[in-house]
Amino acid sequence: MRLLLVIIVLALIEASSFAQSNDLANNKLGIKTSVNLSSMVGSALENPRIKFGYTAGSYFISNPKKKTSIYAEIIGNFKGSSFNNGDTGYSKIALFYVDASLLPKFQLKNKHAICIGPTLSYLGLSSLYVGDKKKSEIDKLNIKPWDYNLALYYHIPKAIVTFQFGTKIGLRNINNNLILNDIFPSINPKGSIQNISFEIGMLF
Repeated sequence: MRLLLVIIVLALIEASSFAQSNDLANNKLGIKTSVNLSSMVGSALENPRIKFGYTAGSYFISNPKKKTSIYAEIIGNFKGSSFNNGDTGYSKIALFYVDASLLPKFQLKNKHAICIGPTLSYLGLSSLYVGDKKKSEIDKLNIKPWDYNLALYYHIPKAIVTFQFGTKIGLRNINNNLILNDIFPSINPKGSIQNISFEIGMLF
């Protein structure tokens, strides 16, 4: 598992070395970075709230000047959810995913673009926090390692950077019989948990 993450990170670093001017033939390779607002919704968890996170990785666009092309990305994604459960209840679930997306890209008349399609996510890290404690109470939560998302991005290209606004909506119930012993409030181990996030990013 850790070896897989190391390989992916090294691949992203290698890709980033090309990001300054990589219009290779008719294709574009570069770096993506963004901030996100995420939460975990469903019937299993109590009082979910927005959590701030961020993403970083590499992207690829085939034939970016054409009206229809392909947008792909591999990114590290820090997300999860905050919770309003008081000083003694669970207050945050922090997740780290590696996301791989392959999306059709449609250019609009104003040169903006829309990308929509599937994202496959692999869970690398998961931690639960209680109250205002800085140290996690539980690591390696019973959450399914694979998640499937619908990704939707809107691109606004500028001279040096392209601004990207988007959302990823989890299509899978990732609850894997999650049980919290002696932590308030109780979690329904058979209830549903789905990821949802909103991103504001830049493509270099």
